Amino acid sequence: MKNLVAYIKHFALSIKKLKHEKVLLLLLALIVSIQPAKVFALKESEWDIFDINGIYYYDRDAENCVTSNLSGTIGKLYDGSEIISKSDLDKINANRPVYEKSAARYGFPWQLIATLHYRETSLRRYNPTNGQGIYQLYSYTGGGHNSNAFTNFGEVSEAEFQRQTDIMADLLQNNYGAGLNLKTDDGIKTLLFRYNGTARSYISQARTLGYTEQEAARGEGSPYVMNLADSKRDSRKNSNWLMIKTDHGRPTSANLIPGAFLIFSALGGSNGISNCSGSGGGNLSINQTALNLAWANTGHGITPNDNYRNALIETGINRLGDRWSMMGASCDAFVATVIRYSGIDKNFVCCGVSNGGPTSNYVINSGKFVEVENRQGSLKPGDIRLSSGHIEIYVEQNGVGKIASASHGSRTGELLPFYDNSRTFKAYRYIGNTNI
Repeated sequence: MKNLVAYIKHFALSIKKLKHEKVLLLLLALIVSIQPAKVFALKESEWDIFDINGIYYYDRDAENCVTSNLSGTIGKLYDGSEIISKSDLDKINANRPVYEKSAARYGFPWQLIATLHYRETSLRRYNPTNGQGIYQLYSYTGGGHNSNAFTNFGEVSEAEFQRQTDIMADLLQNNYGAGLNLKTDDGIKTLLFRYNGTARSYISQARTLGYTEQEAARGEGSPYVMNLADSKRDSRKNSNWLMIKTDHGRPTSANLIPGAFLIFSALGGSNGISNCSGSGGGNLSINQTALNLAWANTGHGITPNDNYRNALIETGINRLGDRWSMMGASCDAFVATVIRYSGIDKNFVCCGVSNGGPTSNYVINSGKFVEVENRQGSLKPGDIRLSSGHIEIYVEQNGVGKIASASHGSRTGELLPFYDNSRTFKAYRYIGNTNI
């Protein structure tokens, strides 16, 4: 900056000696010389929104990258209005370590807990006077009247917030989510519908809108789940779109709060396929990013696919380690790129896993990963498998378990069939930073 200022001062002094034409030429040259190659017309506050959502490598040219279920985007409603405000994103970001710690025990997305916290008590850390707690656990508390009721009304401590979130996570996994595949959007929708009570009127409402029985059963007719997903599920456009707003109440015109699934998707929790990179967070983001950066089959040698090549550059891994790491033909480089590019941990260390190298030390000692059982039935998509000389990622593609990895000096990121290495490898799951 000092050099730039000096340059401008020198320019100002010199123009007195020049004719107008030369001044104009010099001025043009100066503007061109200091103009960035690419300019994004975003305010500081707007950038903050991307940071909060884990989108660290935002490309304005790709801002219209969307999917049918809003996956991988900050999220806009069908009419272009926002799903989540900046202030609410700030609250979610502050609460995220608590969500992640609880969700990591079961391997489902932390965004699911955040979504229900948003819908139930507007992200506040307090116990309402109905005794149902932060997450409004009606059944668990017997409507706020049994021994599980949360009777310490008002704001709660960090420890109590974590305790209630742990209870919530257990109920999501073993009660509301029992028998569901929470790696799918349909499974998430069904869970959210169950959580809200699967009202018969919502089943009927879905039928009226033309949804199948299966679609109705997963909550397509529930405003709690799908409010404002489209014009027919917007009470401003469809006066027959009704909502039950109180326990045991009668359906009335639906409010204008986005449905829980839209919120979940806007936070990057949806598992829908997206062409947008570097969005979301948690293990499912690691999974999807690994699938995007790895070749779907073997035999590509040391040549990375285009997604991986670009990710190496954007994450800076192309400047770390030896020449194999820089070009992506190394196991530590691949894993580091995936995790950085997913947005969940842009400080993931590279490179070196041999004999307790920097990467393996980071996984084991950073406090961001917890050891889990290295067995196919116990592994979750996005889990890392680590030995003294190799690191790789367990992924699932269309429900099939695979391994995403590279190998030093011999191959770039590729998908391999799952194999059992439990005798020599340990497995680790990302849980966020617990050392704060």
